[in-house]
Amino acid sequence: MIEIRGLEIDDNFEDLISLSREFFNEYEVYYKDFFKIDNLKDEHIISYFSSFCGAESRRAYIAIEGDRIVGYITAYVKDQADYWQIKKVGEISGLMVQKPYRRRGIAKKLLAAAREFFKSKAVKYFTVFTASENRCAIDFYRNNSLVILHTTMIGETAETLN
Repeated sequence: MIEIRGLEIDDNFEDLISLSREFFNEYEVYYKDFFKIDNLKDEHIISYFSSFCGAESRRAYIAIEGDRIVGYITAYVKDQADYWQIKKVGEISGLMVQKPYRRRGIAKKLLAAAREFFKSKAVKYFTVFTASENRCAIDFYRNNSLVILHTTMIGETAETLN
């Protein structure tokens, strides 16, 4: 049975390190140069996830089976400039489920936990970033009522074109 709950500082960060490395390895498939990770240390991952523990405007949720973390989602609330009518926006900065646990509804449950967090913070809208070639992720988000908001394009400098 999979349990979804908030990340706590005494959880097994080794599982998160492994999942994060898997996340970045999968991302490198899309535009290898742009998404290539340079020098990601375990300390970077630990520091990142630790910043969600006990924070008011940030939350990480984990999926646990037995004593292993098999998935996570990270969400935070950010303030927008005063001239925007929507003053606060949620942002999902990472959603990952270990391959053997995919297609079992875990990502959907993690997304639901993030949505509840945003609601608790009176946030109406949230965004998520994914590579345009990541069809599985795009299909998942569309199947969970997300729509494309904008498109970010990438180009190369003139020196590299020829």
